[in-house]
Amino acid sequence: MNKFVGLDVLRFALAVYLMVFHSIHQYPQYATLPLVELANLGGFATSSFFILSGFILAHVYFGRTTELRGGTREFFVKRLSNLYSVHLIALVLVLLVSVVGTRGFQQFAVMSLDDAEHFVTPGTTETAVNFVLNLFLLQVWYPLYGSVNPPSWSLATLFFFYLAFPSVAPRLLRARNKYRLVVVLWVLYLVPPVAATLMHWYSPAAVGIVTRNPVLRLPEFLVGIVVYGLFREGQLNAIYESRTKIIAALLVFAASFWVAAWLETYGSISTRYVVHNGALMPAEVLLVIVFAGLAVPLRFAALLATRLGNSALSIFAIHVPVFLVMMKVLKLLSIGKSPLWCASHFSECVGASKEVVPSMATYPLYLIGTVIAAVYFQERLVAPLRDWIRGRFLTTRPRARAAGAGSL
Repeated sequence: MNKFVGLDVLRFALAVYLMVFHSIHQYPQYATLPLVELANLGGFATSSFFILSGFILAHVYFGRTTELRGGTREFFVKRLSNLYSVHLIALVLVLLVSVVGTRGFQQFAVMSLDDAEHFVTPGTTETAVNFVLNLFLLQVWYPLYGSVNPPSWSLATLFFFYLAFPSVAPRLLRARNKYRLVVVLWVLYLVPPVAATLMHWYSPAAVGIVTRNPVLRLPEFLVGIVVYGLFREGQLNAIYESRTKIIAALLVFAASFWVAAWLETYGSISTRYVVHNGALMPAEVLLVIVFAGLAVPLRFAALLATRLGNSALSIFAIHVPVFLVMMKVLKLLSIGKSPLWCASHFSECVGASKEVVPSMATYPLYLIGTVIAAVYFQERLVAPLRDWIRGRFLTTRPRARAAGAGSL
């Protein structure tokens, strides 16, 4: 079985990009960095990840057949045990950080197109409902507020995709004209953002529906499945036979990414929906196709690429609480007071730390430290909990997981 180590590299890179997107703008100095506009496309990372997920799941659970390997029950147990383990542990970390932070855990971010942080404090009942929705990965169905752990909305969307996969994947893989199907899915995906733009639907609820509703994001996942169908049928082989075509595909992606980044940074609000949802889909598909055929040295694949790829969901899930902790620690260390003094004068320390402007000198340490933490988070916390769940709910011992690109 093709292990698609190149896709391990891609999903790790997407997770790191999303980590940068969510953190670099917290430094006032970021505005002076060269080409910082390229860090403004958070929607690109999640969209590419959804396409990549459809591709990999189709490979792992169908291969050359149209029958779901292991059956529906085994699929749900395996996929949800991994996804929910990541989500649950990360949610606990976020709540712990919020309890000791200056922003209460009862505050929720309101959706906006400019990604600015607008927090509100809903009533007790609405707060409780939101926490329950977040606990069970259902928060994306209530579009007004962001997730308690901001990146976990993508996990909630993947949860819906997993529920749809066993029924839709066989039909898509049996489709005859897959190129036409990709175009149809792309057009369907563009309809909601275009309609919302034409109708000037920019309220928080509208933003939540258009950008995060799982049904509206489903075409991305379905395109990934169809593209895998094209791959296994050999219809993409011509791309891999020519280095010129690979370079051309990467240039198309780079040009599309640059234009989208410029529009996201300097364009009007009328371009935001389409840039976030759909405009980059052809470029994202090209990226997945190129990395699916990427040759990776065997030693690198065995020692590093697969471990990093397997940590991608964990990076998605924990990078926000890790960043919040790091920023609080750095600010407290910068005020010139001892930890013992801060422990006995906590409110004064917190107040003084608010005036500290964080330095970007430690930013590379955050990125490297988060990656290392995510690898161990995945291997020491998520994997044992996932395996325990599978042991309880699978009647037969699960087969060994295929190495590489198999744990989305």
